[in-house]
Amino acid sequence: MARDNNEHHPVVRSGRMDYTGPGIVPSVEVNIEQFLSKVNRRLYRQSRMYNVKLDIDSNAAQTYNVFVLNDSWMTLQALRLAYNKYEENAASEKEDLKKSQVARWEDFRTQSGTGYQSVNPVQFDISTGFAPTPTQLATGEFTLTLVVDADGTARTFTWGAPSSTRYGVLDEYDKAGNANPSPNTSTGDMPYDDLMADDSGFMASSLQTSGNLPPYDKDGVNTDKKWVKVATLAAGAAQRLSTGFFKAPCGFVLITAGAAGTEPVDASTIEWTVKAGDYKGVHAPTMLE
Repeated sequence: MARDNNEHHPVVRSGRMDYTGPGIVPSVEVNIEQFLSKVNRRLYRQSRMYNVKLDIDSNAAQTYNVFVLNDSWMTLQALRLAYNKYEENAASEKEDLKKSQVARWEDFRTQSGTGYQSVNPVQFDISTGFAPTPTQLATGEFTLTLVVDADGTARTFTWGAPSSTRYGVLDEYDKAGNANPSPNTSTGDMPYDDLMADDSGFMASSLQTSGNLPPYDKDGVNTDKKWVKVATLAAGAAQRLSTGFFKAPCGFVLITAGAAGTEPVDASTIEWTVKAGDYKGVHAPTMLE
């Protein structure tokens, strides 16, 4: 039977957001895969490249800056390395368990490491009449992935600073990512360089030393500079109400308010949208393959 191109695939891809907490929170963290899981009542995995858009109301009082993890080779490979190490660490235990014994919604989950206030998706109760009541969907288990090190210490994975109980995803990748000069040595003079006028010891040396170092920091992967700015949103004179769609690795989106970082984020003035696609109704290619 021919597929109906107008077939409806039910999925909630947009909505409002808010948080419960102190009155002034200058920085909040949006976890897009958690939003999708809560509003659709199904698992959306974290290790995917979500395509997201944020819009602010025209009466929003604050200026908002939006940040995500940089969509780089380093980010991708660091995540894959962490995931592979988790799989190695859990391999024998998974072999001893029946498939039905492994937690149904088990997912490889890291933390952003920002410490920002988490926000929740909002839906409305219209039984209150002309003033629908916004209700945060705050329930759901999103446990960080655990591994056990050689000393028997349980540790999680973070994009922030590492500690005795947290592996730094980029820091661990950094240990394997340093580049050595290639080639490591220079041969010096060319044979018969006084006989072959077109050949030169200087040229030979240049061919070996000009470009023997990488065109980036060979000793690090910018572990402390992993976030990139997507846009500044404002409803004032320099009006910009939408980010347009952008890539959000692992679904992390950070929002800060004001240049000084001391103004409150009024999350209720922000709308989130995820691009439509073939992963349970949204566009979110896996980052693990």
